[in-house]
Amino acid sequence: MINMGNATLEIFDETQAQTIDQIEAEKRSSGQIRFALQVPDLKAAMERLLAHGARLVHPPVITPWGDYNVRLQDPDGMQITLFQAHDQD
Repeated sequence: MINMGNATLEIFDETQAQTIDQIEAEKRSSGQIRFALQVPDLKAAMERLLAHGARLVHPPVITPWGDYNVRLQDPDGMQITLFQAHDQD
């Protein structure tokens, strides 16, 4: 088990999913379900997931709302967004 922090369940319609994918991955790439995990240290969490078999979908970006996000994909194909809230340093 890897304890990564708080999670959110994101339920989007196609338009919302396309917008989020464009911000985080520069193209429509996620499936119907994606996890978003808030982490205190995005770089450390990203490195842990990569070390456990995740694949980088897109390097970290700063979102329009100020969070630091990175998109990864687990070995089974599930896309995961890690985000560090803008008020965390």
